[in-house]
Amino acid sequence: MVSTFTPNIQWEEPARNDDVGTWDTPVNNNGTLIDLVTGAIATIGLNNSNVVLSAAQFRSKQITFNSTLTGSVTITFPTSFTKSYEIQHLCTGSSAFIITLTTTAAGGQAICAAPGETIDCFNDGTNLKFKNLDRIGKYWDYGGSSVPAWVSACTVPPYLNCDGTAFSAATYPALAVILGSTTLPDIRGTSRAALNQGTGRINSSNCGIDGNTNYSRGGADQVTLATSQIPANIPGQVALNGGGNTYYLPTAPWAGSNAGGGATTTQPFNTSQAVSFGGSVTINSSVGGNLHTNMPPTTISGITMIRAA
Repeated sequence: MVSTFTPNIQWEEPARNDDVGTWDTPVNNNGTLIDLVTGAIATIGLNNSNVVLSAAQFRSKQITFNSTLTGSVTITFPTSFTKSYEIQHLCTGSSAFIITLTTTAAGGQAICAAPGETIDCFNDGTNLKFKNLDRIGKYWDYGGSSVPAWVSACTVPPYLNCDGTAFSAATYPALAVILGSTTLPDIRGTSRAALNQGTGRINSSNCGIDGNTNYSRGGADQVTLATSQIPANIPGQVALNGGGNTYYLPTAPWAGSNAGGGATTTQPFNTSQAVSFGGSVTINSSVGGNLHTNMPPTTISGITMIRAA
């Protein structure tokens, strides 16, 4: 009789009365297979040439890519061997070059390895898919200035840039449920605050932002202060100009200076005392009408993305 093989990792199953005197052959082959699947590390040096994985490579638990990329490459897995993988991307080279993981199935989904990282993924016989990424709906604050090439090049990008654009609910159904719409939050040039959740700490009357509504927006980097918002202003001195003399009225005593002789006298303030002069009153104080800076010390760093699939 002829042995059969399991559909996922091709474990050999001899039929009854098979392999008489040669039983060690399938047993040893199966032992090698299990050793590869559970513990083997296949290391593959890459440059700019595509790679179709050998049996020893696609059976391994972990596949490590190293050397220097001089172009983008595609790594092809078979459809007949389905399992999970750890993929380690240790290649150097331009960040514009990507490592794409795909199967031989037409129309299958492909993913890309993250530079400098180890990712978990699985081959379901048609698609390569990520596993154990962040929860869908979780934000990723990324230090770069644009979406990484390895994210954008995936058939279904696992992260989307929070730039206020629309996305497909058919492609990202779980994200559409979490957001309650098919429009991404627009976090460009803003900071985030958590919902009030019953505290009332952020409200429209005090802050200009509705803290009870997700993705509400408000605030400004500059504001024009109303008269009621300007602190009480006590001038440092009032100058009474006329008759050849200037009299200064500070907040405490009077101070008189004779413009001609230079003599200066002080005396306690007396609200009943009348001062006669012929001239004008000058108040050394002014209130400007310029915008008031409203932004605290801030560092601009990277972009915010959201886990989508």
